[in-house]
Amino acid sequence: MKIGEIMTKTIYTASPDDSIKKIVELIYGYRISGVPVVNSKGEPVGIISEKDILKAIYPTYGEFHEDLFRNMDFEEMEKRYNDVTNLKALDLMTKDVISVSPDAPALKVASLMLLEKIRRVLVVENKKLVGIVSQGDIHQAVFKKEILGF
Repeated sequence: MKIGEIMTKTIYTASPDDSIKKIVELIYGYRISGVPVVNSKGEPVGIISEKDILKAIYPTYGEFHEDLFRNMDFEEMEKRYNDVTNLKALDLMTKDVISVSPDAPALKVASLMLLEKIRRVLVVENKKLVGIVSQGDIHQAVFKKEILGF
């Protein structure tokens, strides 16, 4: 089974200059967990996930040790959310994007995800983003084919 057969082709994307607020609206509006970031040519330059956004709210290791009590104030952390939503995609996105081609074998891509500890990969053809696939997409497709027989 090839990734092109199971990838999601409807992709919601952001540009590097889009605000985190806009990205949060995409994530929650479409009930997705991450958004590819593409340049004006449609080429992927990053990816941003809910986890990336939430991590930006928490103090860094150094900040945590500088002021242990202040940085344990979870109400204060929640207030940082407004500051984070004013950042740009470029500020929080993962820039080292792992991508595969549509003809990549599904289980090879699943292995790549496990090795790299990521939950989704971008599908790219001729440098253009053509799809996205998650671990869950692969698992469902293999389950349907091998267990259910469709």
